[in-house]
Amino acid sequence: MAVVRAEWPRSVAAAGPKVVGADGSLQVGMAMHIHSSFSEQYGSMDSHLLQAQANAVDVLWWTEHDYRMSGIGYRDTVHFTSLTAEKPAPGEGGPWQWQLQRAGELTKTSTGGIVSSPSSPLDPVVGGSLAVSAESSNHAAASLGFYAQSQSSDWNYHCSLIGQTLAIEVLPTSIGSSAYLEILITSSYHPANSGRPAGQYSISYRLGGPGVPGTSSVSGIQGVVNLAATPSQWNSVAIGPANDIAALWPGMDARDFGLFGINLNAVSTGALASGNFDYLRFSRSSGEVQLTAQQDMELSYGLLYPDVTQLQGLEISLTLPHVNWYGAGVALTDYGTVTTKQYPGFLQTSVIPAIHASGGLVSYNHPYGASSSPAFSQALQNQKMTSLAISMLGNRALGVDILEVGYPLRGGADLQHHIGLWDICSRNALFLTGNGASDDHVGTNWLRFGNNWFTSVWAASTAESDLLSALVAGRSWCASLPWFRGSLDLLVDGVAPMGSVTVSSLPTRQLSVIATDLPTNGTLQVVQGVVDYAGSSAAVPNTAVVATYSTADLSGGTVTLPVDTTQSSFVRTQVVDSAGTIVALSNPAWLLGEAPPNGIPAPRAY
Repeated sequence: MAVVRAEWPRSVAAAGPKVVGADGSLQVGMAMHIHSSFSEQYGSMDSHLLQAQANAVDVLWWTEHDYRMSGIGYRDTVHFTSLTAEKPAPGEGGPWQWQLQRAGELTKTSTGGIVSSPSSPLDPVVGGSLAVSAESSNHAAASLGFYAQSQSSDWNYHCSLIGQTLAIEVLPTSIGSSAYLEILITSSYHPANSGRPAGQYSISYRLGGPGVPGTSSVSGIQGVVNLAATPSQWNSVAIGPANDIAALWPGMDARDFGLFGINLNAVSTGALASGNFDYLRFSRSSGEVQLTAQQDMELSYGLLYPDVTQLQGLEISLTLPHVNWYGAGVALTDYGTVTTKQYPGFLQTSVIPAIHASGGLVSYNHPYGASSSPAFSQALQNQKMTSLAISMLGNRALGVDILEVGYPLRGGADLQHHIGLWDICSRNALFLTGNGASDDHVGTNWLRFGNNWFTSVWAASTAESDLLSALVAGRSWCASLPWFRGSLDLLVDGVAPMGSVTVSSLPTRQLSVIATDLPTNGTLQVVQGVVDYAGSSAAVPNTAVVATYSTADLSGGTVTLPVDTTQSSFVRTQVVDSAGTIVALSNPAWLLGEAPPNGIPAPRAY
């Protein structure tokens, strides 16, 4: 399906000139953990691609949740026996919370909730429906209804609208030209288009009201579809939002819309609106059709956003820990009968080896968890870091290649504790490429998003194979998108680059540190940590800043310093802004006195 954009958003900026490294490789910026309309929030491919192009990010990896594309644990049926405690069928998650929502000036008699009668005769669960009534006190639009808040059940109706139908039984008891029942579907965020503002698109399906049944209308990013209904009897209603989006907004790619919200409302513009809803059913497409649709959209959106290379990854995320698959041949996971307890072992012995066999790489995502909770106390963060490090050292981080490090705050852990966990791995010669991630699910403003880090690599091109080669070799650095857009690199003894592992008996090694475009009044710090294989006996960081350089010091782009290597160690750099905040991190180089117990990965050997 071709995408026709009637006008370009004025915020789009052309990508800057490519930076070329000393070895002839290119500086390539990447957003490595991005979710669109195939995941649970309201982002779209369209919105993220605009952000990538506007911020001159060269590569965008799509990393949708695999279990959402497969529809695992999703709700199929709602019987309206309770607002908070209706027990779903096995495998459909936990109860939803139907939240009462009011808007406008309502009379005191406006009300709603679960009633035991009437209920639809089609519902196999006898007894129970959602009753709503609303009456405006001043003839302006006023509504009363309920929002399907399923967060406690992992948002298990939020997913792509491709091939999706919602069926529901509706009993209108009082509707007319100034009163209607509404099924309100809220969907994905898209940039400004054809004179319409940026925002979340929505469709109001109406039974009653002033519209003629069978007609539809559009006002900006809100659509209205008028449905036929017979008052005082149960009506079977089936809606296909993706088809309606295609008809309402023909210039949009209707495949790039997700189901984000469901509201069941009574709406009054003067008269009483009332009725009942019962027996809500979902019919979804799932599986490979989702992956294929995204691949197709990569091609069509590529015409609209030619400066952004799109690559399809996948987040394998049935439960924690989540891992991302980067590389060709991405396929949805067959979990079979794997339990939560079995899941980490399943990743380590089955999933990750299979990804590696296909030539792909794997990242260990948001290691402290996926929550957006406030920062824990420093003592609790320390405790969690040590516990997590012991676990990761024990299973060699499940065999992954990449660790998500660049998070200012994730899972209650701040940036220092993400870096600390990485340093503990490096201390034990667990060679993980640290990257920066946003895990952005909305795509409205990458610069202002809380976790706004991205990843850069020195690569031969933006081809997937070249990017994977750079990542597996640690030829990478990560940074805060708004605060550092320069480049970082290391070179040991003039030959071994950032990410490399070298073995030498020399007591001193020569380290060249490369950095460009430091922030105003910022500094570059050289950080060194001893590689002593302390394991669980000392699962804490052991790094120290051994040199600091200003912009003036780096005017030539490179500074060379001697590094004490009487003990095996690793070195990396970090960029600190004028406020003392770390805004960028290079990957380490390891300077070992003898070969590590588990050997040196071939891409890192020098």
